[in-house]
Amino acid sequence: MPNSANTPWLRSLSFRIASILSIALVPIGSIAIYQTNQVSSQAEEVTRLSLLALTQQGVEQERALLQQAFGASASLAQIVGGLDTEGGQCAGMMSRVKASMPAVSLVAFIPVDGKISCGSDGVGRDMSERPAHLEAIRERTPRVMAVNQGAVSGTSILVVTQPVEIDEKYAGYIAISVPHSSLALTDGPGFGAAPDHLMTFNASGDVLTSTVDAQTYEGYLPIRSSLDDMTRLAPMVFSGQSRSGGDQLYVVVPIVEEEVFALGIWPSVNDMGEAVKAPVILFPLLMWIASAVVGFIAIDRMAGRHIRGLSRRMRRFERVRTFEDNRSMRFSAEELKNMETDFILMAETILHDQAELENAVRQRNVLLKEVHHRVKNNLQLISSIMNMNIRRAKSPETKAILTRLQDRVLAMASIHRNLHQVESQGQVNVGELVREVANQTLQASASGGHRIRVKYDVDDVILYPDQAVPLSLLASELMANGVKYTGSDKGPPWMTLSLKHEGSRARLQVVNSKGEGNHFGDEAESTGLGSQLIRAFATQLGSEIEIEENETEYRAAIGFEVATFQPEPLDY
Repeated sequence: MPNSANTPWLRSLSFRIASILSIALVPIGSIAIYQTNQVSSQAEEVTRLSLLALTQQGVEQERALLQQAFGASASLAQIVGGLDTEGGQCAGMMSRVKASMPAVSLVAFIPVDGKISCGSDGVGRDMSERPAHLEAIRERTPRVMAVNQGAVSGTSILVVTQPVEIDEKYAGYIAISVPHSSLALTDGPGFGAAPDHLMTFNASGDVLTSTVDAQTYEGYLPIRSSLDDMTRLAPMVFSGQSRSGGDQLYVVVPIVEEEVFALGIWPSVNDMGEAVKAPVILFPLLMWIASAVVGFIAIDRMAGRHIRGLSRRMRRFERVRTFEDNRSMRFSAEELKNMETDFILMAETILHDQAELENAVRQRNVLLKEVHHRVKNNLQLISSIMNMNIRRAKSPETKAILTRLQDRVLAMASIHRNLHQVESQGQVNVGELVREVANQTLQASASGGHRIRVKYDVDDVILYPDQAVPLSLLASELMANGVKYTGSDKGPPWMTLSLKHEGSRARLQVVNSKGEGNHFGDEAESTGLGSQLIRAFATQLGSEIEIEENETEYRAAIGFEVATFQPEPLDY
């Protein structure tokens, strides 16, 4: 029987019920996790938008100037085709535009040949060999470029260009120069949260402005992305390792659509998404674990410990058949109190029935012993009467028949004496019975002057009386038959008696040295009673006698199934 006291906690009732309750909480937990994910995603999106807005705020002045410059250049590109670019009208318009934009240092139409004939300043200046001019007429698209030294202003500038077509032919471009001194990037805490560094770059990935010098900003760029790659993905927020080896958070926003972009380099963050999400996702998980633990403890306190206590009392009752009428579940649930009451009533009933059964068994054993004792006394009385008749008999044949009958009666008396002496009336050690009846038969033969050397090989075989009695009587008949006809031409006569228990079977065997006569057909008893009894006892054991004979020995054996307990059918 398994010991529930050693039941693993994974198989306990409290754990199983707590597990079921935990499973019942899964839908609620799933909803909580889903809502938490939504909140986390929204928070992440708000954070992303905030970083984009703060980065854009840092380049707000540059964005306004560049957007104004692009707008003005686009308007001038449409107007300049209808003006006389060599006259004062065109130059006057350029001057008026420059006056409306104080931060601009030059507004001019530069033809393909590079000579300024229409501009707010620098008329007559030759730009044909300037790299910015060559790039502008080569690309022929709206662009913004950084120039270290402007041809007119002599300072570092940003040049916004807009292609001009006259009569559907490329004629040159409008150039608006914005000095770097007019472009102030904000990278400090003056406007609240701010990136560590800021820079702007054009669609080709060329840096336009930066809060750090040209020798330094390369080290702050991401190691796996170039400025040209960022132009195709803006706006975006990502974390990565800088080329100098540090972890940074990068924010890219467009300033002028598809033309100018700003890059904000923020303080190091390992993983912005996980930093926001992990604690929030962990909260419903901790709540679920806490609910499972509380459920387990509550169930164990309300039911588990009471059931374990009742189980211990049941096991103790099973072992020692005693119990204490101690109501230990007074404060438990009504169902558990009913279980305890039922157990106490059941235990009392079992103890009462067991006492009655033990009394009945005791009385039965006393009666059986008395029966065996009386039968043994009666058989001994019959033996004494037969002994008196043997002494009075005149005929040797009569004496021999009466002597053999007396041996059989004494064998049965020995069996009943043993049945009377055993403590358990249910089973008998047949090994002792067989040895006793064999010795009794040999003593009778020795008193007649017939000396035989006998060897015993007898195991302890436990049988019910239904098999023990016929087997003992069969051993007596086989020994008597062997004694009568044992002989040997080579030494004294001998006999071997063996009784073996082989699994569910037992085997009795008597072997004797071969002498004159026939074992079953030439007895002194004219009726052949010994042969009939041997076969009758073998039939009672559910088997047949096995006979083997050769020149020197004679063997008689029987094998049979050892009967198990079969309860008698009840008569109703």
